[in-house]
Amino acid sequence: MKSVTITNKVKNGRLNENQSVVKALKNFEGKIIEIVIRLKKKNRSISQNSYYWAVIIPVTIQAIADEWGEHWDREKAHDFYKMHFLQYEIVTNDNKIIKAPKSTTENNTHDQEVFHKQCRDFIKEYFNVDIPLPNENIKFE
Repeated sequence: MKSVTITNKVKNGRLNENQSVVKALKNFEGKIIEIVIRLKKKNRSISQNSYYWAVIIPVTIQAIADEWGEHWDREKAHDFYKMHFLQYEIVTNDNKIIKAPKSTTENNTHDQEVFHKQCRDFIKEYFNVDIPLPNENIKFE
């Protein structure tokens, strides 16, 4: 067994009773282990993901078709946003820096909201199109 991830709540400086902690420790009997304690992050929500694919991406595709005359599919629009707003750096053995896109599945709820705002701001700046906010009531005229 390589690793075990356990989620638990701290109360009065102690872990809540949780048999999975005891069971996990037994799996490493006689071994030297490393214990890392960090706050549990909330991954991006299903609602956030739905909003992105049902609102942001279609508006982007339409704006690009209308203004640039290009016909992008969902994946091309998604890749475009990832390359612009979700990059991380990889340092190679010869100290060169390569930029690569991060997946939105790695975003927590806050990071996903920041990403959505960057996408909305891009569309507003380049195409003067307002992407509605989640749960915003809009009227079509």
